[in-house]
Amino acid sequence: MSYLNAVRLVFSGQFQADPSTVNNDVRHFDNEYFEPQWQDYGMDAGWWNPDGSGAFRLINCVVRAVYYADGTSTDNPATDAAVGLAVLNANSRSSGKIVDIDPQWQLASQIWGMQVRLAKVGDNATVTYVTGEYVENPFHDLWFSRVSGKGGDGAASAIFQSTLANLNWASSLPDSKFLPQLQQALQEGQLSIRLVTYAYKDQASKPGFTLGTVSGVIGPYLSGEPKSFVVGRRFAPQFGGTSWNNITFLTGVLGQDNRLRLDLCNALPIDSSYNPLNLGTLTVGSLLTPALPEGGPLGVGSYQQIGTIPYLEPDWLLRCGGIADLPLSPAMQQNQSPGGFAPLAIAAQTGSGPALIAIRETPNGLFTGAEPFVLRIDSSNDGPVTATSTLYAAAYGQPVPFAPLQAAQTGEMDGLGTGSVGTDVNAIPVPPAGIPMSALTFPASLATGADGTAVLQIMATPPNNPRGYIDGQLYNITYQQAGQPRSDFGPFELIAIHLRDAYPVPETPTWVDNIEPIFVQYGNLYPIMSKLVVRLSDPASVYEHRNLLTLAFSLDISDPNYMPATRDMSQGKRDTILKWLAAIEKDSAFMALVNAAIAVAPPSPKAAQMPAAADVEPPGGKTTFARSLARSRATT
Repeated sequence: MSYLNAVRLVFSGQFQADPSTVNNDVRHFDNEYFEPQWQDYGMDAGWWNPDGSGAFRLINCVVRAVYYADGTSTDNPATDAAVGLAVLNANSRSSGKIVDIDPQWQLASQIWGMQVRLAKVGDNATVTYVTGEYVENPFHDLWFSRVSGKGGDGAASAIFQSTLANLNWASSLPDSKFLPQLQQALQEGQLSIRLVTYAYKDQASKPGFTLGTVSGVIGPYLSGEPKSFVVGRRFAPQFGGTSWNNITFLTGVLGQDNRLRLDLCNALPIDSSYNPLNLGTLTVGSLLTPALPEGGPLGVGSYQQIGTIPYLEPDWLLRCGGIADLPLSPAMQQNQSPGGFAPLAIAAQTGSGPALIAIRETPNGLFTGAEPFVLRIDSSNDGPVTATSTLYAAAYGQPVPFAPLQAAQTGEMDGLGTGSVGTDVNAIPVPPAGIPMSALTFPASLATGADGTAVLQIMATPPNNPRGYIDGQLYNITYQQAGQPRSDFGPFELIAIHLRDAYPVPETPTWVDNIEPIFVQYGNLYPIMSKLVVRLSDPASVYEHRNLLTLAFSLDISDPNYMPATRDMSQGKRDTILKWLAAIEKDSAFMALVNAAIAVAPPSPKAAQMPAAADVEPPGGKTTFARSLARSRATT
């Protein structure tokens, strides 16, 4: 049940996501035709944040409430000292980084290298009680129409779920009933964490640029659970991305304490003040007539109410983390027992007429998930390499042993990863994703074991640079239980793979043949590097900062200072760069360039041109990408 445990804390505050958006258009990867103005602000250039640092931070986050094993809770710091503690990032290293797997798949962003601390902030000192390393996992359940009256990424919302590993607990904890319970409940030394991010500010000319609202929950991680999603009672809109009253995908669990916990924090539409829209009285219950569809009326005897969802209470989303926690009576438990599960549903009562099913559990309670669902694979000229993803099959929140599963490539995808509108960029061809399909092989059919899981083995061979100016290829794999409809899945719920081209390390790498094409591309796409650290296209600047570059390329991929920050470089290319840096002065042609430029002062950094204030919100990176994906799917 992960963070949806009886023992959990809820926090809220702000987050900062500061990605560079020059790389949002795949055509900007073409070194030959790259234009300097594509590093400017604007939809015909670097979009809304070309000077982004890639940082992801938690800001002003505070514990709002704690929940105990017996089902009680408190939001009073006088009752439990854990309430009011700060949720912070690292105090001795860089912040985390927000990273997409590929410009042609911007719908599974990950947070890399983020540390999370629970601490008391005093006037003179900060006392940290527990520290953990956020394990990189992609967001899911992304939707673009959550915030009424907003546009672009400002209307979007998504869930980041992962674990905090390598925990370090202080020897002395504050006067708290909750913290010892949390410490005793966790398994494998990890905590489960869930972040819901929304209300993002993507207008550079407005206050709060790159900031948004975050609602967080932390609970114990339990052995055998996936780390990036909950295997539970899955609610899915039956006729599209949202239900008839704009509720989207959500998950709940029925705990051993006979309490139903539904996570609605990312599921309910909100107004421009970021409060839930009034959808009437919402209740959750068991469908005693299992075939009743979404939007259908509830007749007498067709629905057993479990409880009312208090979503309209002041500050409910942030104060409770959007989690409805409801006890089941013995009669209700009977309808939610193994062998006799009734589908769960949320009903909406808006007037004097019958209540309608607002959203319901998937038919037959089916849920299938994959972990990891983002894979970075280095291909090899020496033969196929293997990557794996574990598939979890469940029905009504219970593992399904020996369930038949199906997996398939989506095939060729055209037009992905564009958004700029300038005539210059339109002259660059957009490479198709998903081909050649022969670069990936895996079983089309497999079955779970006794524990309801199956390992999908993916064999990968070099795609042989099908996209030309951008390394490797982007692939999508769908999965489901046999007979399970794709309507059970969100539109971006699949396995995304960046298969990198094979890159044998040269015996003697050189600037001209091996390093310059890579460095120039990164300098084009991430101008903040050139403005603040090193001009990657300038041999003199590269030579001056060679020790710093050696350090950055030597770091572990999970380090926040790892280079490149986007985690899209193959190991072969990294090894080539490090080999070249170690013998940089032996590259005579490069040193000639350095010596020729050494006395020439570099040009002053170009001042960022902020766009004029406007009332219209920009389309935003992920919103624009999703639109191009929808067009691609409509034509295939």
